[in-house]
Amino acid sequence: MSIAVQSKVAQDHILRRFFRSQVQEIPSRHKQSSAGRGYDFGWIYTSQDCHTYNACRSYETLDLHAQSNTYYTPNTFFRNDRRAQDTLRWLNAVVLDVDTKNGHNEGLILPDLLDRISTAGLPQPSLIVRTPSGGFHVHFILDQPRKAYSNAVRRYQLLQRTIAEAIGADLQAIGAERFFRIPNDSNIIFQTDSTVSFDELNDWYWINNVESRTSHFRAAGRADLSGRGILQHPAFQALLRGVQIGARDQAAYTLALAFKVEGYSDEEAAAKLHTWNEILDTPLPCREIEKKVKSAFREGAKKGPKASFVTELSGIEFQYGPIWEPAKPREERKNSHFDEWANDVIESLKALPGNEIVDSQRKLAAYWGMSLSSFQHVIGMLIESERITVEVTGKGRTAKTIIRLVSDEVELSESDHQSSTVSNKSDVQIFNVPDSNTLILDTEVGGAGLLVGQFVYVHRLFPGHGPP
Repeated sequence: MSIAVQSKVAQDHILRRFFRSQVQEIPSRHKQSSAGRGYDFGWIYTSQDCHTYNACRSYETLDLHAQSNTYYTPNTFFRNDRRAQDTLRWLNAVVLDVDTKNGHNEGLILPDLLDRISTAGLPQPSLIVRTPSGGFHVHFILDQPRKAYSNAVRRYQLLQRTIAEAIGADLQAIGAERFFRIPNDSNIIFQTDSTVSFDELNDWYWINNVESRTSHFRAAGRADLSGRGILQHPAFQALLRGVQIGARDQAAYTLALAFKVEGYSDEEAAAKLHTWNEILDTPLPCREIEKKVKSAFREGAKKGPKASFVTELSGIEFQYGPIWEPAKPREERKNSHFDEWANDVIESLKALPGNEIVDSQRKLAAYWGMSLSSFQHVIGMLIESERITVEVTGKGRTAKTIIRLVSDEVELSESDHQSSTVSNKSDVQIFNVPDSNTLILDTEVGGAGLLVGQFVYVHRLFPGHGPP
């Protein structure tokens, strides 16, 4: 991978990429300015030891503080006396701390880190800072600052934790309020003009990190405690999607035990549970999550979650049994991905009301645990084999893709086949594709090419016939 490191720029210019008009040019006692005042201003904290700190809200003061301090907060606050999540005002950048000490990421160099980021499907970072210990602070600057409402802060930390897992960053360095090393001419080793939208990171999360909601069972409703795959049971899948406020404590402990059964370490289980906690409408305090994990992993703790608790919490019957045989990970099944995903789609449609599903293209891909390109290929296969029909309604961000199962009882006679051609206007509708939310099938399946830039909806695509 080639590394295009742009020329270093003045420090105050670098920091303007983060803070924009949230702070003033000079302290207000010297000059009143419309920027950095009222509800839109933000306080920046700087520190030498990450314990004691100073607050400022002008570029002049920030530059002065940077000469004697090492750390800063890339996100800003509405108070100058308390650096905490509930005093955040603006979210400006998602920053990750990639350590190369204490046995972590030994020998990691910049090209390797960039490869990790690319392999994870993440956008190009805005800049990377090298730390004295040889680690990296990876910055993804948001294209527009995000107002730090409580739900946005929770989503930020979910994204930060998930990105950290994907690239091997420190899972303890999570929090929108945290300090990071101040970027300057001497420590920036990679810099681009790239920024990323909050929505783009959300899309990355849903497409790449939401587990498939369909599973392969040899015997429905039973699981083997001694084997892997317990978390794929529908009862645990229900718990992983969230619980009501009164069930949080018991569900957290139950999931901690399940992660232990699956072979996760206590640290890995804590990271997974923190991510789960952040999607709850009312999350537990972080210290409570740590307590649940510690309790589940202590010596003498239960081997696994109690089946009756799982059933009660999820509303889905769960039992341990010897006949559960979870599927191998998809990456181990090299030649059958598309066929198995196609079967997942069909089995899901059979179980859904009306044998159909409606959502955006991205969410449908995430629903079945596929990447966008794999989703497009699988849907093309199923259209070609006449097992589904696809329709798009709406435009832009409101566009919805409707996938319907073709009834097994519908059989066309030879005369129907001869009289029905693709030129029949009732069989083909062409829709303009306004954006990435609309399904674009650009592969050729069985000789039937589906055009890029247009979505072709075929009620029944007969063998040997393609779009006009």
